[in-house]
Amino acid sequence: MKKKPPITTPSSPPPAPPQRDAVSELTMGPTALPADLIINILSRLPVKSLGMFKCVSKQWLSLITDPYFISMHRHLCLQNPNILLLKKTPLLQQPHMKKCTRIDLCSLNFDGSCKNLEFSLCLSDEEQDIEMLPSKWDLVCFVSDSGFYACNPSTQVMVKLPEASCCTSGEVNAGMGYVKERDEYVLVHLFDRSLDIHVDYDIGCEVLRLSDGEDCEWKVVDANCPFVVRGWGVLVENVFYWMIWDEYNQVGDEEIVSFDLMKEEFGTISPPEGCFDPHGAWSLVELGGKLCLVDNMARPLTIDIWVLKDCENQKWVCEYSINMNGYAHDLLKCVIPLDCRDGEILMDAKQESLDYYDVKKKRIKRMDHLIAGEWTWLRLYTESFFSFGSR
Repeated sequence: MKKKPPITTPSSPPPAPPQRDAVSELTMGPTALPADLIINILSRLPVKSLGMFKCVSKQWLSLITDPYFISMHRHLCLQNPNILLLKKTPLLQQPHMKKCTRIDLCSLNFDGSCKNLEFSLCLSDEEQDIEMLPSKWDLVCFVSDSGFYACNPSTQVMVKLPEASCCTSGEVNAGMGYVKERDEYVLVHLFDRSLDIHVDYDIGCEVLRLSDGEDCEWKVVDANCPFVVRGWGVLVENVFYWMIWDEYNQVGDEEIVSFDLMKEEFGTISPPEGCFDPHGAWSLVELGGKLCLVDNMARPLTIDIWVLKDCENQKWVCEYSINMNGYAHDLLKCVIPLDCRDGEILMDAKQESLDYYDVKKKRIKRMDHLIAGEWTWLRLYTESFFSFGSR
């Protein structure tokens, strides 16, 4: 099943069409196609293919690197995301050698008819120490004991990001997201600076911004995070959110931590009143541009999705209650909503399938044939020409 998601309006007008000489060689001859048609065809090809076509001639290079063409290519890719599968496997090494892990990446169309890319990366870390931050755009970010790594699967390039601040607790609490208005990725890292276990936590915060083709560096902000958090941060409208890690013993003590990127200030958001179970399976996700609180254990074989409709007044609405009768109880805790488009909620049933929940018909369609195999992570992903700086 392949559906077209709604058209995304660009944050700024696209550049002017490429100059005539950029496509002159492509439109010469009695059987040549019109320039607009050629541009339209090329803009639908994967980045890897276009990278090879740059070598055909100077005219092809000029066309494919033209801002108008890149803008059109990105616009089409956002309408037709791919499924990105990632699997980590420890590499056998001699006892005296440093541990190394291979990460296999595979990108598929939504109907499973085509593999858009397939390649492997190597990280010099133990397999159990490598995690991947949630993302549904064109970059993916790995974190390990060695630090943060960013990868563009389209170009098959991975870079090690600048060294982050040391965390005394050894835990990694971070979040990654895309800011459309600034056309940049933002990575936020929370790190504990406490040296004495008998004193209060001293949790610092630093921000790294990734723009196409530019260098990047961490900036430590003045504000401290007021709580220890759990899970990865979720970015919604320039604000990151985390669940508080502490296990609550009394109803009413629970909060969600927020960090405003513009103000560089921390705050808190209260979850839906009267429904929070401190021993439940709660997680934060972004769906349709809104912050959502997912309760996988609210009721037997049911997933409730609460949507923060009004951030200022902290108003939550239980937008979806999904009947999960066809799922094993243990698997239910691992189901993660990925996106909401065309009246369907896409869900990752951990290491088993990609499922579609039809909001109107209240039915689930399992797409397990798309991802047969033992995969560690599943993400939505869009093709992109994004390039890293000199690092």
